[in-house]
Amino acid sequence: MTAKTPAKTKFKRILIILVSLAVGIVTVVSFVKNKQPPERIPFVEAERAVRVINTAKLPLTIEASGFGSATPDQTWSAIANVKGDVIFRHEELESGALLAKGTLMLEIDPAFYELALSEADAEIASVDAEAAQLNQEAINAALLLELENERLILAETDLSRTRSLVASGAVPQASLDTQLRATLQQRQAVQTLQNQASIIPIQLSRLKAQKERTLSKRGQVESDLADTKFYAPFDLRVNEVKVELYQYINPGQVLFTGDSTDKSEVVLQVPMPNLRRVLSELPSEDDQDVAALDAYVQLVGSDQTWDASVIRIANGIDPATRTVRVVLSIQQPGDMADPVDNPPLPKGMYVEGILRYAASEPRMIVPQEAIHEGWVYLVDTDSRLVRREIDVDYYQDGMAIIRSGLNEGETVILDDIVPAITGILLDPKRDFAAEEALKATAARGAL
Repeated sequence: MTAKTPAKTKFKRILIILVSLAVGIVTVVSFVKNKQPPERIPFVEAERAVRVINTAKLPLTIEASGFGSATPDQTWSAIANVKGDVIFRHEELESGALLAKGTLMLEIDPAFYELALSEADAEIASVDAEAAQLNQEAINAALLLELENERLILAETDLSRTRSLVASGAVPQASLDTQLRATLQQRQAVQTLQNQASIIPIQLSRLKAQKERTLSKRGQVESDLADTKFYAPFDLRVNEVKVELYQYINPGQVLFTGDSTDKSEVVLQVPMPNLRRVLSELPSEDDQDVAALDAYVQLVGSDQTWDASVIRIANGIDPATRTVRVVLSIQQPGDMADPVDNPPLPKGMYVEGILRYAASEPRMIVPQEAIHEGWVYLVDTDSRLVRREIDVDYYQDGMAIIRSGLNEGETVILDDIVPAITGILLDPKRDFAAEEALKATAARGAL
């Protein structure tokens, strides 16, 4: 009985295993038969929301800009042409003072030049008196010559008659000799008067030259006398003063300097391609047409601006910067009492100058943000992305002026899509504000 127990135990174990295996197989078969297929979800393509604008040719104001420093339209250095002591100095002749045109600013002692002027006047009066004397002598000599010529005629007649009488023996030879001597003396008297009359014009010519020399000297003295006073040649602001009252001045000495206050000039350094674009719209590049450019200057680092006018374009190109010099004129405010609302353009201020002119024809323009390294992203009729290569003529003030590659009425994407895959589905939203801003920027300042 003890020997049968292990065999029964082993059989029970095998039976349990077989039963468990059969139950497992039945369970698996049941799961397979009752398995449900996976739920099918329909595919929906995602749309990418983008901002877009519709393309159109817009009126364009072409711009060119450059930088330069403001300088006065006129500058004046008061340099002494004469010597002497300073006897008058305007009480406001100090650096920064504003003085009106015609103001007497400085005077040098004129005594020396007034004396020289008196001497010149006296010499001229002496020459005039001597000339008057010679003219009177010429008149007197002419009257005497007339009388002496009459006496000579009588003497010649007596001589001819005496010769006839001597030839006939009516009178002795001594009478002929006496008459001949008398005639010769009369001829000598006439010749003397003629010589005197011929010398008088020469003497008068000498006096005339002497008078002209004295007048020239007097003119120089008058000029020197005028140079003793310094009047403001225009409304000016005093820069530097180097002279004091009672100081002795030598010719060539700089006394003070000043700048005009009515106008300032700015010489802009404008890149040649930018300037050429603006000038290409003008009928010609002469001064009259160049003056038609709209211009203004703006203080660098500030929003303060001043209206300007183009005076001229300098000849030649700066070889170092490849820029062209454009000279602008800025009218300074007449009333300097309001420097906040109506400020002057100070000397030496660094400014940016803008030149503008309306293009003759509308141009295709898109915001610069819509350009992606020479490509634009478009929305086709199926609201899908299309990439197109374009040719940009130039960029201006956040705008891209298109030479070719875009047509009117196309839809341009403003956003930067990453990745920009051709054909992806889009949800375009037209940005009317961006379109209006583009129109305003393109036409800003149009003439």
